[in-house]
Parts: sequence; structure tokens; C-alpha cells
Amino acid sequence: MKRFGANYIFPVNKPPIQNGIIETDDNGIIIRIIEPNSDFQEIHSTQFYNGIIVPGFVNSHCHIELSHLKGLKPSKPGIAGFIEAVTNQREVSQEIISKSITNAISQAQLSGTVAIADICNTTSTLPLKLKSDIYFHNFIELFGINPATAEATFGNGLKIYSEFKKHFPESTNLTPHSTYSLSKPLWNKISNHLSEVPLGITSVHYGESMAEYDFLATGSGPLFHRYSNANIQFIPPKGQSPYSVIIQNIPKHTKTVLVHATFAELEELKSLNGWFNQLTLVTCPESNLIIENTLPKLDKFESNGLDIAIGTDSLASASSLSLLNQIMIILNHFPAIDFQTVLRWATINGAKALNIDKKYGTLEVGKKPGLVLIEQFDFSNMRPTDKSVAKRLI
Repeated sequence: MKRFGANYIFPVNKPPIQNGIIETDDNGIIIRIIEPNSDFQEIHSTQFYNGIIVPGFVNSHCHIELSHLKGLKPSKPGIAGFIEAVTNQREVSQEIISKSITNAISQAQLSGTVAIADICNTTSTLPLKLKSDIYFHNFIELFGINPATAEATFGNGLKIYSEFKKHFPESTNLTPHSTYSLSKPLWNKISNHLSEVPLGITSVHYGESMAEYDFLATGSGPLFHRYSNANIQFIPPKGQSPYSVIIQNIPKHTKTVLVHATFAELEELKSLNGWFNQLTLVTCPESNLIIENTLPKLDKFESNGLDIAIGTDSLASASSLSLLNQIMIILNHFPAIDFQTVLRWATINGAKALNIDKKYGTLEVGKKPGLVLIEQFDFSNMRPTDKSVAKRLI
């Protein structure tokens, strides 16, 4: 048995506990939460920390396999330029890729992450994930706007899906990349697959740029030029929108995660929220600032009852895989949103989106959520600062 105490415990599902103490068994399962109120009483064998203790973070969107692209500097602005830069850099030795993946997983764990929703285009992360105690939900991502390649793309995706499914049977799903990067034949194959998965989850890049809206509506703009310059054969869309593409192709019973929503309007998201049985928006603020230099309307989304979670995106568009870093960006840009709200996004909301909330996301008896210490906390304003550091305790 172990005991952990701090100036405050943030269970997430209830108000913070001053001088709270958490007891766990040797496997990290919480067996008791002690609330001594404001009069701290030293309890034998308690490890007391200056700071706050929160549940382990859930990174709701990441691309671990792109970790070797850390520090990528696209020569062109916007999503089209970023995609081009990533595509041009993909040819790297497996040794470098594996080392980068190992370092990224270690960094995520040390900074408090206990679960990651990871986008996979290859099996490069698979052997390294098996060595980690982080929980991984693997989204096998498919994209290809050339109708002639739909069969081969889907077949290759199924092979990768099958490999992950052997080791992660309950946490592997096929998913489309985005609303703008799939041909109709490929969409049809994915839609049929999702229809046959009663408890499936899908994770789609949505509303990340105005180029996405322009391309779907008119078949022109930066994405059109990106595909044309790469000599990709495709049929330009017309009269579509990210909203219409999602409604037409993803069954409403599928638990749906929409990533970014940077340029999405509140009304379209409210309509999608009403359409799906469960919808979660995932914000990756640092990535949004780097690629498009703007952030989604998180304050409006939260005040209108939309479920929000937080991801880091890849190291190609983020300085680290620290969820606390993403939390600070949100707090600094949206001063009206309090820390407890954003902490909920970084923990239980992500856990619910991935169907792991019975184990992760809150500090409750019977759960094994991991414990994270946040040091240099501003107790007068009850929020972390730019100097705060997150460390995983267990």
C-alpha cells in the first residue's frame, strides 16, 4: 500500500480536496481517498508533495509514428503546406523512426500521460507500444483521393488493422483521415466497415483549415493545387462541406471524435452533436497555432455543452507531447475558462471518448487512473503557471 498527499487533490469528478491523501495498492488501484479538510494531519508512510495531484492525462489525438519529424518547418503556410512537408519527409530509416518513437513514448509517460489515442498509417509503433504501460487506442488511418487506388488502400489498411488487432483487440479501429482526403469509393468501403462494428470509434480530422471548406464546396483552393501538383488523379468535389461528408459517411451509432474543429462554426457542431449518439471534439491548440495560427472557439463550444478533449497532435507540429503544455496554451488564450474545466478535458472527457472511463480519468476508489503531480501551482488563482511541471507519480 502507498499513500500520496499534496496541498490539493483534484479528483475531477468532485471539488478539489485540500491536504487530501490518496491510498493505492501496489498495483496503483485507488483503495481510499482521505479528506482531512484544511487541518492537515500527518498519516504514517505518506509521501507529501508541494503542488497538486491530478489523474493521469489522456492524450486524445497523437501521431506517435511521426515523432522523427520533430522541428519540421514547412516552406508553405496552412494545412496544404504542412501535408506537403510531412509527405516529403516520410522516407527515413527505420532505426531513426524507432528511436524517435521510443523517446516520444517515454516523454509522454514521464510528463503524466496514461493513455493515448494514436493515429497509425504503418505498424512502426506496434512493437514499441507493447513494451509500454501507456494505454493505446490505435486508429488505423486511411486516406487516398484517387478513386483508382481505393481497393488497394483499403486492403493495405485492413492488413495493418489486423496486425494491431492481434495485440490490441479492444482498442483498434479503422478510421478516415479527414473529410477532404478520401475518394468516394474509399469512403464507401470505410462506411460499410463502420456499419458492421457496433461499438466502433472513429477519429477524423475535421474543420482544421478554411482550405478544407473551400475544397469541398468548390473543388478549388490550396488543397486542389496540392493534389494537382503531386500529380494525383482525383475528382474535385463540389457543393459539399465537412458537415455533409461526415453525415453521409459515418453511421450515427459510431462513437465519433472530431479533431481540431479550428474553423468549425458552433451551429454545425451542435447539429453533429445531435446526430451522433456520442460526439467528442478534440483540440490540439499548439498544432493549430503552428499550422493555421488560430484556435477553435473553445469557450463557445464548452458553454454550449459540447464535449471537448485534448490532444497534442504529432511532434511535427508540437514542441512536446506534454498535455500540461496544451492546458497552459488554452488557459492563456481563454482566461474565462477555468483550470478545473480544462483538466476535465485532459482526463475524463478523453477517457469517455475512448471507452476507458471505468479505469481512467478521475480519482475514485477502484480506479487505476495514474497519479500526476503538478508543481509550481498558483494556489491564489487555482491554476498552473508557465513554470509549472507535470510529473507522473504512478
